[in-house]
Amino acid sequence: MNSIQQVNCNICGVDDTSLIAVQNGYRMVKCKNCGLVYLNSRPDQQTLLKLYADYHQREGKDEDVWARLMEKNFKEVSLLLHKIFPEKGKILDVGCGYGHFIEIMQDCGWFAQGVDPSSGTLYHAKRKGLNVIETSVDDSSFPDNFFDVVTAFYVLEHLPDPLSTAKKIFEMLKPGGVIVIRVPHTTPIVRFLSVFTIDNNLYDAPYHLYDFSPMTITVLLKKAGFSLIQVMPGSPTLPPKRFERVISLVSGYFSQVLFVMSRGKFLLPGTSKTIIAVKQIENRVS
Repeated sequence: MNSIQQVNCNICGVDDTSLIAVQNGYRMVKCKNCGLVYLNSRPDQQTLLKLYADYHQREGKDEDVWARLMEKNFKEVSLLLHKIFPEKGKILDVGCGYGHFIEIMQDCGWFAQGVDPSSGTLYHAKRKGLNVIETSVDDSSFPDNFFDVVTAFYVLEHLPDPLSTAKKIFEMLKPGGVIVIRVPHTTPIVRFLSVFTIDNNLYDAPYHLYDFSPMTITVLLKKAGFSLIQVMPGSPTLPPKRFERVISLVSGYFSQVLFVMSRGKFLLPGTSKTIIAVKQIENRVS
């Protein structure tokens, strides 16, 4: 039997919310204090781990589907990191799945590692000779000040305690190291559709526990110790279904155009965001 638990806001710790939507029998709420949107109540940790066991194989997805889905994101972030670290370095991909991003960075000369709790996906990564460990980043035992870069593509929204995870990643990074993450921002679309009473399952509850706006992800990373935080529209994903792919491409490229035309001031609501933040020496958390 699934165990359900009640939680407070992960950013500010307050339990004062308003209802955003009910999907798949789960309530997505918004913290009245800091604005974080999250699932409450939710399955406990053990139940979530069972749910995620076959997450990458849902709806007929396989290794090739995931590779195409994230291809543009991975190439974009790879180019960005090569500009920041021309001499390369050590990189950890959190929630590495089949290991596609690790493979890209390894082929470019980086020392690349990955962690993921899913044995099914890591089986394929290990067959390719990639350096991956079956664990969550929270349960990993990497030393402090070890990595130049830690990436997490569509990971934080799945984690029970993303603030704690961000703090651990901060400690794992070398001073001057960077974290690069990508997170969905679904709430504006859900609210727009609700005006027309259009049913949807965009939150994908209970797999997604959080939905981050540019403001809330910035606040979370600052609380974890990061600075020089940049939020930008990344390259769109390529979903396997044609209609979803068209929506993703149109909205993704439109958000990039608006961002450039506004000189980095306008972020289109409802589109996924890529975030990069730096661990500076003076900002180390105690």
